[in-house]
Amino acid sequence: MWIGLAPRTLFVAVFIGALVLDPVFGASAQQVPRVLLAGPLDNYGALIAGVTEGLQSAGFKDATRVRIDVKNAGSADEAKAVIGAALDEGVDAIITIFGPSTQAAHGATTKVPIVFCPVADPVAAKLVASNDAPGGNLTGVASADAEASRRRLAAFREALPDLKRLAVLFDPDFPPDRVQMKNLEQIASSTGVVIVSRPISDESAADAVLRALGPNDADAILILKEALLRKAGDELKRAAMEQKLPLLAGDPDLVTFPGVVAAVGPNQHNQGQMCGRMAARILNGAKPAEVSIEHPDFELLVNLKSAERLGLAIPQRALEQAVRVIR
Repeated sequence: MWIGLAPRTLFVAVFIGALVLDPVFGASAQQVPRVLLAGPLDNYGALIAGVTEGLQSAGFKDATRVRIDVKNAGSADEAKAVIGAALDEGVDAIITIFGPSTQAAHGATTKVPIVFCPVADPVAAKLVASNDAPGGNLTGVASADAEASRRRLAAFREALPDLKRLAVLFDPDFPPDRVQMKNLEQIASSTGVVIVSRPISDESAADAVLRALGPNDADAILILKEALLRKAGDELKRAAMEQKLPLLAGDPDLVTFPGVVAAVGPNQHNQGQMCGRMAARILNGAKPAEVSIEHPDFELLVNLKSAERLGLAIPQRALEQAVRVIR
């Protein structure tokens, strides 16, 4: 029967409450649309809650209107397994959390509607034809395409209004970095910022590049490969503090990383709500091919301690707009 919240996904049950099918349900439930929500769930409770709220706000308030199966899929193989099982069982729509689950769904069906929540750049990933007219059976939220990159850069400039030259450290062998680098270069000129690209491959390369950069090269530094910062050793952290240039981050959790002055990331809850509403439109008869790609709101976080150590004054407007200020 289409219920089965796996044990490791039970922690999100509080967010999907009334939308999960009760084990004892009448025959009328056979006409209720069924939705699979699949992807890595750990640390993404706000995203899941947003999806549920988006569906509810569009009229899908409880199990009499929609049946949702939430499945944790932390890898591409797990995503293929849960999506394949759902397709065998029968499903009316699939909501995917992040790229690997989206690619798995894309490879599994060309008929069942898929809402991705989010994908960095769905056009570059060849998941959709364009933002305005996706075509095919996929639509969703883009978090790092040209438009999203423009919004993120604008938010960075709220914190650093004198930003004119941005050094971007990227791994050319890492596809998401290549996509973001291309998009940043595409939109930079229209924002008055010059992108100074520096390829890196690992932590030691990032350390060397950081130490080589100076005020004559850039006004701030953005390291695209967030996993590198999350796992950074003492040498890279020391280099980040010693290079005397403010670091910017695209992951809100990295606002406390040594040297980071500002972080700008998408609001997970807002993203989820967008995806829930998009899924509701599709359940109500809209075709994914005609549902335009959407972009999330980006939130600014400021580390005032780091700014003060670097002698930077963050504008009051930015402090007022920030969702978090570390003092």
